[in-house]
Amino acid sequence: MAFDWTDYLQLARELAKYGTDAGHRSAVSRAYYYVYPLARSRAECNGFVLLPGEGTHAQLWRVFKGSPDANCQYLATIGNRLKEKRVLADYDAAYGRLHEDTSGLLADAATFDPAREVAAPPAESCQHAPVAL
Repeated sequence: MAFDWTDYLQLARELAKYGTDAGHRSAVSRAYYYVYPLARSRAECNGFVLLPGEGTHAQLWRVFKGSPDANCQYLATIGNRLKEKRVLADYDAAYGRLHEDTSGLLADAATFDPAREVAAPPAESCQHAPVAL
């Protein structure tokens, strides 16, 4: 049985309710890792292939950002913001706005809900060839 990535989003919501730094940091991280595999799967269904020499996350969000489809560009903006905040949450001991940022980041992650139209435009609208590095 395939893993249901929405479990990560639900877990993120529960972790944020703890109200602790650890809960908020873990929530931000789980929210990002809810979004990333959904976006990657979508891109791979449209021919996205990872290229050596650059991180997979940067490549993925660049493909979404470079799409002519406004929905894909919107998802790139959210994906990049979540990634940036996830890195802060995972590695920066002095993430000062952690508690303030968490609810907005969880809301951003929820826009990737496959049931929402913005997260699931027709497959061909997110089609984009890999960019040579």
